[in-house]
Amino acid sequence: MELYRRGTAAVGRTAWPRVFDEVNSLDSGLQLFFSREVKGRAGEDLVEKQNAEVGVMPVVPEEYAAYGYTGEDRHFVRVFLGKEKPRLTFDDGLDVVRMLMTAYQSAEEGRTIDFPPRGIEKFVPAVARGKWKPQ
Repeated sequence: MELYRRGTAAVGRTAWPRVFDEVNSLDSGLQLFFSREVKGRAGEDLVEKQNAEVGVMPVVPEEYAAYGYTGEDRHFVRVFLGKEKPRLTFDDGLDVVRMLMTAYQSAEEGRTIDFPPRGIEKFVPAVARGKWKPQ
């Protein structure tokens, strides 16, 4: 049995020949089936956090509580009320963007790049330039 955590979720898996089982603390038992045959207006074909284009997908009820957003929201309110210092700052956000842009640049160039690379503030990923061509 392989056991690991995804955020606030605990997930366990077993995989033997011809046997696969999964226990997920976020699994509510409710699942949706997605099919490419369903048609709708543009924009109605995407679901936030959809983990597949087709097939069965679990639905997480009260996602805000399951993923811990309630605690984040409470912290945010306490910061605005002056009762706490923010755990994350604007500079932390910039570091995350720099890491993401470095990952995009590394993928586009097909090589490992030291962090932070020179000139990353000016890098625009191919997907943002409308030049991304998935393989």
